[in-house]
Amino acid sequence: MPALVSAILLSVSGALPASVVAAAAAGAEPVGDTLARIRARGEVVVGVKADYPPFGMRDPAGELRGLEPDLAADLAARLGARLRMVPVTGANRLQRLEEDAVDVVIATLGDTAQRRRIATLIEPNYYASGVTLMVRPGTRLADWPAVRGQTVCAVQGSYFNRAMAERHLLHLLTFTSGRDARLALRDGRCIGFLFDDTAIQADLRQPQWAGYAAPLPPTLNVPWSVALARREAGGALERLVGDAVAEWHRSGFLRDRERAWGLPPSRFLAEAEAMWLARSPDGTPVCARLPDGRWPADCRNRALLQAQDVAGLHQFGLAVRELTGWDLSFVYDPFDRMRFLSGLGTTVLLMVACVLGSLALGITGALLAQARWRALALATRALAEWVRMTPPLLQMLLLYFGLGSVSWSAWVLGAPAWAIAVLALSGYAGASVMAALLESAQLHARQLPGFRLRPATLAPVVGDAAGSITASLVNVCKATMMASVIAVPELLSVATGILVDTGNVREVMNALLLSFLVLIALAVRLLRGLEHALRRHAAAVPLPAGAPEVLEQSR
Repeated sequence: MPALVSAILLSVSGALPASVVAAAAAGAEPVGDTLARIRARGEVVVGVKADYPPFGMRDPAGELRGLEPDLAADLAARLGARLRMVPVTGANRLQRLEEDAVDVVIATLGDTAQRRRIATLIEPNYYASGVTLMVRPGTRLADWPAVRGQTVCAVQGSYFNRAMAERHLLHLLTFTSGRDARLALRDGRCIGFLFDDTAIQADLRQPQWAGYAAPLPPTLNVPWSVALARREAGGALERLVGDAVAEWHRSGFLRDRERAWGLPPSRFLAEAEAMWLARSPDGTPVCARLPDGRWPADCRNRALLQAQDVAGLHQFGLAVRELTGWDLSFVYDPFDRMRFLSGLGTTVLLMVACVLGSLALGITGALLAQARWRALALATRALAEWVRMTPPLLQMLLLYFGLGSVSWSAWVLGAPAWAIAVLALSGYAGASVMAALLESAQLHARQLPGFRLRPATLAPVVGDAAGSITASLVNVCKATMMASVIAVPELLSVATGILVDTGNVREVMNALLLSFLVLIALAVRLLRGLEHALRRHAAAVPLPAGAPEVLEQSR
């Protein structure tokens, strides 16, 4: 019954074909152990791809060839059985397992929690794929931030489209097939073709794509797993296949097959091989099975661990997730925790820099606006009015994208985007500070003819305008999250990255809200203290000779 419920839920969400649900509903589950049946008939049936070169394809004679058929052949040898390969597709590979049409699936299957509810996915994983960009000859891209705001060609329904569009602010031209998307790239309608990196590497081997390249490192990586029927969980076949995959890593067999099929070196395989070859000080393998038959937590896919697999804060976090459904990955997961804290620190630095920048620009602008050189005063007022009337988000986009060809110097923290955000936000709030100072100065001038704002008369003007200045500074603290639009890794940007990777939208958004409430409350308290200090300082500064009573009344 649990299998049926899971199958129905996944079918409704679109994760499974209806035929898989039908098979589960029929309750048809063969009697006996799969490993025993393989040995009894002397043959193992493995589902592989026939349309995904070089992982699975047909040669000119119609035979199935590729990296995964090589793995199937090695597995058959370990089982001491003949190999029979059956072509499967992304849509029917789990269905073929459910129907007992195949014993094992080795078919570019991503290892996800959703799929683990309907099949037994083997650990360790044997390969991984991510998302990359195929670009035309001569296109220069140093990293993913360089693609922000660009138009890219994509295929409708790809699982990574939304995540990549949100993370990198991409404008997607989606096509119904990869062929059409590639043709659009060739015609220059987009900067690159966004797709699975393994498929793109296969494309780049074809003569028609000579000169094209995939210069960016794959992102949103998903590991691949060998799959067995769900009933094999904890059984002899699962252990045997898991040991085989571990040995593929230790022996370098997977990297040999990768080279043999012309694939570029995979970072996943390099790291996995090093991990499975690692030994503890006493000489025993670090990744050896525990007494209960499981692999150590450090040797497994961390995204799929359960509370029983770990200890400490990680165990607590996973236990909370399993009991309540709340995934606090930014608390228990070291990587997400460091990302969140880094974003928090960047946001605090943004707030401090924007407050100081707003004060500096506002005071400087007010002094220039009352300068004796009329042309300078008029130009300053005009610029401030334009900055004040233009949304800061638009200013950031204009400076970052509109003037993106300009070689910006490394200002704050060596990050041009960070400096542009501070400049735009400080300019916007500084214009408001300037307006408040000029309004206060105008009030003084009405009470005291000939009064002009200058460094010697600044203190009483600032003291009178302190309330308005404080309001502007509080607002600029709130506006710092706008910096995420130009890739500044502040709290909102980092939080978005975490929820895209883990899917814990509810938890991350609530943590984000709470963090900003605390930060803004602290900012308000500190700025109110600054306001009171300014007023006390203004009261202590000697007033211009000749009109103390008038200036006192103006306060």
